[in-house]
Amino acid sequence: MNASNVIIWPHGEELERQKELFFHMASIPNVIGAVDGTLIPIKAPKEDPEVYVTRKCNYAITLQAITNAELKFTDVFVGYPGSVSDTRIFRNSDIYVNIMKNEKFYFPNDEHILGDKAYPPLTWCVEPYINRGRLTEAQKNFNFNISRTRQTVERSFALFFGRFRRFKYLDMSRTDFIPSTVLAACILHNLCLKNKSNVNVNDYIEEGMNFLRDQRTECLNPARESSEDHCRTDGKLKRDTMCELYNA
Repeated sequence: MNASNVIIWPHGEELERQKELFFHMASIPNVIGAVDGTLIPIKAPKEDPEVYVTRKCNYAITLQAITNAELKFTDVFVGYPGSVSDTRIFRNSDIYVNIMKNEKFYFPNDEHILGDKAYPPLTWCVEPYINRGRLTEAQKNFNFNISRTRQTVERSFALFFGRFRRFKYLDMSRTDFIPSTVLAACILHNLCLKNKSNVNVNDYIEEGMNFLRDQRTECLNPARESSEDHCRTDGKLKRDTMCELYNA
């Protein structure tokens, strides 16, 4: 099965439906997805193992994903070593390159995805304000509701790890096979959600959340620093406008 038949970017009626679903979460308009990265622990690769080492001296690869309001993946990019920053992975991902070539195809009516501080504020990627102790009440309120809306990507990762427990530690000798293995699981993740099996996904999500909390404590990505200082001004202007309108 081709991944592009299952991991699908929203267009047309589906895009409008996702905007409505996201809006109901915290009244942030024009959101069609949330982006984040997560670490998949692996055994030490035979070649260049040092580049896979995370801050806490574990080995991992990164799965970057964009999810919709119903926890489905709409884009995935997997394979970068755990030492690489989320910012660098994002800027080198296929989706970033394609959007920069044809933004209107992905965001026809000024839509956007939501990121955290590791992602640059762009016209199509909105992140919260960095709190350096000088945020206004409006900015704090905006950040809070961005976080409420972005929880869909964290819940999606939690469901992924809760359902497919093998990825809590992927014991594979062939590192070059890992990206395709993760991609196959991402396809299955979407198919399970599409088929709406009788399994209670909340149980999986709860289990996955426990894993993700441990992951943040034990193996933080060493480069989840803010990329705001290096971002384009038009992204900041859009965020300011959204914040002003949201708190009007």
